[in-house]
Amino acid sequence: MSLYLKKATIEDAEDVLSWRNDPTTRENSFTKGEISLLSHMNWFQRKLADSNCHLFILMDGDMKVGNIRVDVTEDVGEISYMIAPEARGKGYGKKIIALAENEMRNDETGVKALTGMVLKSNGASCHCFEANGYTAENAGDSFCYSKSI
Repeated sequence: MSLYLKKATIEDAEDVLSWRNDPTTRENSFTKGEISLLSHMNWFQRKLADSNCHLFILMDGDMKVGNIRVDVTEDVGEISYMIAPEARGKGYGKKIIALAENEMRNDETGVKALTGMVLKSNGASCHCFEANGYTAENAGDSFCYSKSI
């Protein structure tokens, strides 16, 4: 696998939307409904323009296999990621988190810790955070994962 993160561009928006509207992604998301193209494009453009948002596409060679977003508030980055439906179950979840950690360590943002909220029912994502050394704290129907970097 030749895995790397590339900075997302507007050309990635429709791929990200299709992954987001996948039924399994919606089931594991805090927002369950389908997102319209117009709403998504507006959101995506705002995120691309936001200097506190780091939005990446996970590439395996020349194939897009997922995306990860790190929203930074002060010195903490909150992770949100998804793997393309056809790429699930191949270890990309663990890799995308590790690659994002490296990006944030090397970034000028001063991020000292990363967090991620995961529904308890999303065992695959829980495993990905745990495999990367994150600590889980109970948060009702979800876990809040955190790690100093």
